[in-house]
Amino acid sequence: MEFGGGLGVMNYSGDLVRGFGLSTSSPAVTGFYRMNFSEILTLRLALTVGSVKGSETPIDAFATVRNHSFNSTIIEASSVFEYHFLDFKTENAPVRYSPYIFGGVGFINFSDAPTDQGVGKIQPVIPMGFGFKYLLNKKYTLGFEAGARKTFFDFLDGISDGDQAIKDYQYGNPKDDDWFFFTGITFSITLFNIPCPFPYRPNQSILAR
Repeated sequence: MEFGGGLGVMNYSGDLVRGFGLSTSSPAVTGFYRMNFSEILTLRLALTVGSVKGSETPIDAFATVRNHSFNSTIIEASSVFEYHFLDFKTENAPVRYSPYIFGGVGFINFSDAPTDQGVGKIQPVIPMGFGFKYLLNKKYTLGFEAGARKTFFDFLDGISDGDQAIKDYQYGNPKDDDWFFFTGITFSITLFNIPCPFPYRPNQSILAR
């Protein structure tokens, strides 16, 4: 079993920002619990808190006229499987590090949900990504991770479909769902179950062993 946490940044991609851009980074923190099923397969339960933001870039006349911006707080609960490419934690492991990939399911609560348009604050997401772990010693692990979150809605930035008969230009592409990303450094502590070398026998004192 492992307990740990990390510090990093969140980024957003959608109608206002196309692709991954460091200029829209906001601080984020995460805490997690890992259960190691084998040398290569791990289940991770995590809670991540951060914010995403974006503002128009003058890439076309439409964006210039729309002139929209947003800043939304995100709380994410996720469950993912991690697959390690190298055996790095067993007693006779030839290396102390391993790259890994991960994927799973999660739910987010975001603060700027337009509830008046029938969009709930809680939405499902699919976390996926890759990382790298280095074993400092038998108990402590240092890691780097970069992950994307695929959403199933287009309102993370508050821009989606709208009444295009109203020429206020406050709408976007409803067929292009929003994404957000978490990139950060993690640290974890492994807890070991050390078995007693003596079999337990009722009514037998410890000194008698």
